[in-house]
Amino acid sequence: MSDLSPSQLLDKIIIRVPDGLRDRIKRAADANGRSMNAELLILLDKTYPATSVIDAYIQEIADVVKGLPVENRDDAWREVFDRLETVRKEIP
Repeated sequence: MSDLSPSQLLDKIIIRVPDGLRDRIKRAADANGRSMNAELLILLDKTYPATSVIDAYIQEIADVVKGLPVENRDDAWREVFDRLETVRKEIP
């Protein structure tokens, strides 16, 4: 069993920041009741979101439609968009 804590097993990056930026990050983190690390993680996650399940499904659908004969693709896309519109209307 590892003697490392869970946080020590995570990937790490080191960045260099211009004068004053560290203090601005610290002030924002304090104002939000977070550590600087947590503050930066939230900002990074907003900028670089993980691929959502819906994104993966859309990519799979696109791959399937690309494999269809050209004459069937418009109808397939129309069906996909109609279903997406139906789902969108059902979401509160």
